[in-house]
Amino acid sequence: MTLLPVSYRRRLPLSLSIAAVATAFLMALSLGLQTLKNLRVDQGRGAVRLGHAMSDVLVQALRHDDVWLAYSLLRGPEREASDATWVLVDESGRVFASNRPGRYRVDQPLVEALPWLVSVEPGQRAVPAGPADIESADVRIGLTEVAGPDRPRRLLRLPLASDGTPVGELIALLSDAPFLSRFFEILQGGLLVTVGVLAVLLPLGWRWGRRMAAPLTTLAECMKRVGQEDIRSLQCPVPQGDSEIGQLGQRFAEMVAALAEKQDLEQHMLTSERLAAVGRVAAGVAHEINNPLGGMLMAIDTFRRREPPDARTERLLDLLDRGLRQIQHAVSALLVEARLDSRPLTPDDLEDVRTLAQPKPASSQAVLVWDNGLTEAAPVPANLVRQLLLNLMLNALKAVAPGGRVVVRIALEDKALAIRVENTGEPIPSDRLGRLFEPYPSPRPDRQGLGLWVCYQIVSQLGGTIEARAQDGTTRLSVRLPMGRESAHG
Repeated sequence: MTLLPVSYRRRLPLSLSIAAVATAFLMALSLGLQTLKNLRVDQGRGAVRLGHAMSDVLVQALRHDDVWLAYSLLRGPEREASDATWVLVDESGRVFASNRPGRYRVDQPLVEALPWLVSVEPGQRAVPAGPADIESADVRIGLTEVAGPDRPRRLLRLPLASDGTPVGELIALLSDAPFLSRFFEILQGGLLVTVGVLAVLLPLGWRWGRRMAAPLTTLAECMKRVGQEDIRSLQCPVPQGDSEIGQLGQRFAEMVAALAEKQDLEQHMLTSERLAAVGRVAAGVAHEINNPLGGMLMAIDTFRRREPPDARTERLLDLLDRGLRQIQHAVSALLVEARLDSRPLTPDDLEDVRTLAQPKPASSQAVLVWDNGLTEAAPVPANLVRQLLLNLMLNALKAVAPGGRVVVRIALEDKALAIRVENTGEPIPSDRLGRLFEPYPSPRPDRQGLGLWVCYQIVSQLGGTIEARAQDGTTRLSVRLPMGRESAHG
């Protein structure tokens, strides 16, 4: 079981948020510990200064056996408990005075009052009873840190002497209890500030993390769509820039473009092979049909010449003749042969095609947009290009809805004649788009289905290309014919 969500859209901002919380907590803890350390140091330094300040008076009290003077000095002017416990010991090792007389009685042996202090010499480190008793020592101010049951946290021992003769010892027992409340107040204030800062940083960190992860998630969504959608129509915003993610997005865009080009090439090859196979089969069938068909037409003509038929027979012969010639016309459409003539295509040839097709948009209430960019003669067969353009226009005008739009653009591009015919209306389904140039691709009985087949045959024999695209309610047929093709066949 994973602790973090799988998606980087949540993992990255959550990681940043956890890092921010951990950093803020560690900073608050370190500041609290540093504050506690500073309070301890201040307490120790204050005790050292106070001890040295009282030493002269305490020496006099010991010499004159003035317990009240020593008690008054150790107790201080305040009636409430002091921050430290002061114990004045005489030369014989007995308690002389203390600011807490209830706990440390006068004339009580030091061994009885502080049994754990037997091994501690003035100015020396305490010898602990166990390895965890002593935590640290500040030798610079004469403090020794001790720890254990019924022991203070820090110990200060100041020897007292008069004219070089030891008269006693002043002991200060320091603990954290007097300033713990202040420490917790400071710590609470620091935590409140930390929570306030986190309340601002966490939303910012979450948004920043999501923004950082957004390019990766977008790229992942794009990669997921590669196997589900047509790569040629895939529209996907990829990350840009010089960063690693931007470079990854650029490589992905290049990969998609290469896959789209590869798919176009494969589709074109499959279409070309399929249409070539269909063409060979259609041509073979057409030739096989034409031979007996011509014989039957010749037999009808011979029968009419030999003896005049009666009216009933003549009607029967006319019916047979019309049926056979309709079959001959349909078969002839499958035998498109590009008879390359020497006359080049002129702008007037294209305008003639426009004139021939002009009544059709008027009857269907369609708008015809004509853009003839040919200004001089082009070395392509005029008759075949006229037939090609007329078939494309008539096909578009049949497909356009009433009030629709048909756009025809003709131009010279890179030593080739480019013809684009597009129309609005119901788009061609993708399953029919790949078979658009086969004979009879439409299931509708009102269409002959050979117009685009003838167009494909003409384009193929002229060494050009023809493509069909349907997108956003528009169907576009693009033809590209290399110029000078007739010289190669002449």
